[in-house]
Amino acid sequence: MVKTNINIADTQLNSKLVKNFLKSEELNGFYSFKNDIKNYEDLIKKRSSFSVDKRLLMHNIVFEQYKNIRSLGLVSKSIDALKNPKTFTITTGHQLCLNTGPIYFFYKILHCIKISVELKKIYPKYNFVPVFWMASEDHDFEEIKSFQTKNKKFEISCNDKNFCTGRIKPKGLNKIISELEFYFQNKPFKDEIISLFKKAYNKDLNLSESTRLIVHSLFKDYGLISIDADDHKLKSSFKEILIDEVNNFTCHNYVSATNDKISALLDEKIKFQVNPRKLNLFLIKDNKRYRLEYAKNSYNAVGSNLSFKKGEILEILNKNPEMFSPNVLMRPIYQEFLLPNLSYVGGGAEISYWLQLKSLFDYYKIPFPILTLRNSILLLNRRDIDFIDKNNIQISDLLRSKSLFIKNIINSNFKDNLNLDYEKKELKSIFKSLLKTATHVDKNLEAFVKSNETKQFKMVDSIEKKIIKSYKRKIEDLINSCEKIYDKAHPDGILQERKINFSEYYSFIGKKMIKNIYDSIIPFDNKLIVIEI
Repeated sequence: MVKTNINIADTQLNSKLVKNFLKSEELNGFYSFKNDIKNYEDLIKKRSSFSVDKRLLMHNIVFEQYKNIRSLGLVSKSIDALKNPKTFTITTGHQLCLNTGPIYFFYKILHCIKISVELKKIYPKYNFVPVFWMASEDHDFEEIKSFQTKNKKFEISCNDKNFCTGRIKPKGLNKIISELEFYFQNKPFKDEIISLFKKAYNKDLNLSESTRLIVHSLFKDYGLISIDADDHKLKSSFKEILIDEVNNFTCHNYVSATNDKISALLDEKIKFQVNPRKLNLFLIKDNKRYRLEYAKNSYNAVGSNLSFKKGEILEILNKNPEMFSPNVLMRPIYQEFLLPNLSYVGGGAEISYWLQLKSLFDYYKIPFPILTLRNSILLLNRRDIDFIDKNNIQISDLLRSKSLFIKNIINSNFKDNLNLDYEKKELKSIFKSLLKTATHVDKNLEAFVKSNETKQFKMVDSIEKKIIKSYKRKIEDLINSCEKIYDKAHPDGILQERKINFSEYYSFIGKKMIKNIYDSIIPFDNKLIVIEI
């Protein structure tokens, strides 16, 4: 099933900052521990003092969020475990992409689950619950409204511009169902794909509810719980940190200082994933999310006519904390404040901005989780994998530009000199000897020998042209085959895992796809894994 794996740090998949985090110790002061199983014991000790009240609060909220789901399976055990002082979480998060969006959504969640399972083996007296944190307050509908298979894009619409995406009720679902039925009509697991989509998405559910349903349907056997933190009680518990951000612009001050320190330490200009704003909060009004901007002693909701003085916005915050939403830099603080978390599993971009936050965590006295760079995965069929092996193709080359990939293939597979210069030289020597022998007997044979020499050289030239023609054809066939495999790894020039939806592969082998990926995950190492699908 797993055909090969390579170290992600040796590829071009991540930024210099993330590579430095993976390969050196220069950034040691900007995170807690590396993702090594033995390091979790120290973090478990730190997290053992996590508030019992917050455990009960989270349990009650999650229990309520799952009340309309009938078959909970192992998720019921995970929800109950949230109350237990010996329970810790392993968390990942994502936007509410339609039908889960690109397949790396699966990789993050399954990596998170795999860590939880392996930790239970090493630390059996504790419980480890995998958590999917839903980005329900995000308001970028354009980023989540579609999903892509190999040859088709499926897309919903809505009337709710700038709404928090978790609150949106989508339009165009019947059209998508018809398109799914046509697109997957000859696939063995078509019915499961259609049933899954119909169950999760309907006109009565918002996208937060739909996402919880589809994630539950896919991962309930692994005990994964989904959390929607867009909740009045959860925001109320976080109110003091929200007030501090409004009063003191704490996030901006600490993250800006961290960015300067990282740049000085690495002695180069770093392109940070996120640059802090003066104020790192949003305001939610009538289901719409507006970025709060501080200017001229006022707090302004960008894109609206709402403007507040300091006293006014603090009064709103005290009465209605649910109207405030953390941005990308404050969201990790909110998450780790609410959860007894040990590790956050994310992609390279997420690891980058988490590395900017350690000093802010220290300020709020919140333990900083272990940062886990998720495994990257490339799904290929048996024929493609056999072709790769036969032609000595390096998987790392598949991650380069297409032109460089093809160039490396040619260089590594065809090193022979194709012309027949050596043979012509030998033939010239033979006819020179023949001419000498023949003219020694009869000088009249000179013309006959030279005539045959010309004929023989023409024959060799003809053979040479045939070889070169065949060689070019062989190169062309190889290049065409290589390009097809490259295009599977980079559909439309985008890495497969960031483009193609799980349904493309699920349609062939069903839930076995999930198990194959789960079994392939290497939870405490940074790998790109090639899986036969």
